[in-house]
Amino acid sequence: MEHISGIEARERIINASKQLFSQKGYDATRVNDIAKAANVNKALIYYYFKSKEDILDYMVNSLLNNAVSLTMDFIQKNIVHMIENGYLDIRPDRLHFVSSEAVSKFMQNVLRFNEQVIDYVIENREIIRILMLESLKSGKHKNSLFRLMDYLHGSEKNPIYKTITDVDQDFVFSDEMVLFEFFFSILPIVNFAAYYDEYKAASSLTDQELRESFLRVSQVIFASMVSGSDILLRNNSIKF
Repeated sequence: MEHISGIEARERIINASKQLFSQKGYDATRVNDIAKAANVNKALIYYYFKSKEDILDYMVNSLLNNAVSLTMDFIQKNIVHMIENGYLDIRPDRLHFVSSEAVSKFMQNVLRFNEQVIDYVIENREIIRILMLESLKSGKHKNSLFRLMDYLHGSEKNPIYKTITDVDQDFVFSDEMVLFEFFFSILPIVNFAAYYDEYKAASSLTDQELRESFLRVSQVIFASMVSGSDILLRNNSIKF
């Protein structure tokens, strides 16, 4: 084996694991397979990770933590900033802005945030693909994808909820909002990342064309929630 630094060895192990887990599946991948693909000694893997499971735990935690950091940055710079400066008031069923210009500014910021999110999930699509596969099984990681719902609950332990309610206590995560966010906001992005390569091959679109098309569609969907100076969080005119 060639001599490599500890940082490089760890990165090789993680990258090899991503590729193997997403292609062969987590269960079908052995530690020996990872060692061979990473061109490292098997003992070195156990030096950095307790087990194959520990490698996947590390990847999942890193993915979620970075996604939350991106979201928190957007919330601090946009939602919190606009509330503190009197441009935005959160009401139980809507985000109410002082003017259509404030809505337009917020929408521009949302578009930039969506671009960051899409670039992030494309870059990490192998891990997301693994999460999708594991969510359909009965193993330990079947609920890893649903850990995203931890950030859609009204709890002091939820940094997203706490950050917003600290500046506007009217903010709530209703059952409808949680369902909408998970199935119509988070899962479409997850699916886009998981099927990115297959869709690109089937559609013959370039990376840039596919990325821009998804962002345009997302923007159209989000824009449909705008009503005057409000962004609706719930449509009270629809009866179920």
